[in-house]
Amino acid sequence: MSIQKEQIIQAAITLLDRDGLEGVTLRRLAKELDIKAASIYWHIANKEELLDEMANAILQEHFGTFDFKNDKRDWAEWLDILAHELRAAMVAHREGARVVAGAHPDIALTLLKLWDFTVRVLHHNGFSYGQAMAITVTVINFTFGSVIEEQASPPLTHMIVLNEQLSFGEEFQATTAAIEAVRGEDNDTLFNTSVRIIINGVRAELESRSINTD
Repeated sequence: MSIQKEQIIQAAITLLDRDGLEGVTLRRLAKELDIKAASIYWHIANKEELLDEMANAILQEHFGTFDFKNDKRDWAEWLDILAHELRAAMVAHREGARVVAGAHPDIALTLLKLWDFTVRVLHHNGFSYGQAMAITVTVINFTFGSVIEEQASPPLTHMIVLNEQLSFGEEFQATTAAIEAVRGEDNDTLFNTSVRIIINGVRAELESRSINTD
C-alpha cells in the first residue's frame, strides 16, 4: 500500500484527538494505517519530526490562507487576532498546545511565519526590532502557556466548586476573593481579559517613551 506524507500527518492528528499526545507513537500510527513502520520512516524520520509536522498542520487549519505579505496593519488589532487565532488553532485538538508549543520552526514553518509577520507589523508601527521581538515573545508564549494550562487543568467552574467544598477562604482569602470575582466567567472571558491587559501594557509602554526604529 502506497502512503502519502499528508495521510500520515492527518492520521497522527486523529490519533492525538482520540488518545492524547502520549498515545501518538509511530508503531501505533503504522497499525492504524495498516502499513509497515518502514513506510512511515520513508516520509518521517522520527516522532520528533512527526510532532513538528503535526504542529504545522494544526496551524495551517487556521492560517493556511492567511496573507503573510500584508503587514501594513494596526499593531494592536493584529496582536489581538494573533492571540485568539493561535488559541483557536490549538484548542481545536486535544493537547494541541503541547504539540504546537514544542514545535521546531524549521519544520513548523507556519509558526515561523507568524513570528516574522508579527515582528514586521510591530516594526512598521514604530517599534524597534528588539521591542518587536520582546512583544512577540510575550504574546505567543502567553498564549502557549495559557492554552497548555487550559487543556491540562480542570475548567474554571471546577475551581469555583472546589472553593465552595474546601472553603479556601479560611487560609487563602485573596484566592477566594479572586475566584468569587470571576464567578460566571469562562476560560474565553479570562483569556480575552489577559490579552487586553498585554496590549494595554504595550500601548502604555509606547506612550511612556519615544520609539526608535532600527
